[in-house]
Amino acid sequence: MSDEIKRMADLLKSGASMLSEMCPQCKSPLFRIKDDLFCVKCNRPVVVVKATEDENGVIAAQALGNLERTALMKIDEINSLLKVEKDSEKIEKLRLSSSDWLTIVERVRRLKGLS
Repeated sequence: MSDEIKRMADLLKSGASMLSEMCPQCKSPLFRIKDDLFCVKCNRPVVVVKATEDENGVIAAQALGNLERTALMKIDEINSLLKVEKDSEKIEKLRLSSSDWLTIVERVRRLKGLS
């Protein structure tokens, strides 16, 4: 059994639904996991834009989500550095950087709330 088929079977066992829609990239069946669509073969989420939806809005929402994830990862990295840093100047630079990333997260969340 191929890895792809095994992953499909595992998704079905875990409660995902296989849909009749196909991935636009690879033409493999899409799976619904909660409210999200997923392509097993491409190993990535898929967003279906209906004719009435604004494609730019979907792209913007994805970009904001990616930016938020990146900012949160950077905050985590800075936090790890702060735990071990002893030099007060470096600590101050890390604090300022952390503050900047927190501002980005706050702005992203505010923008996501408007959409």
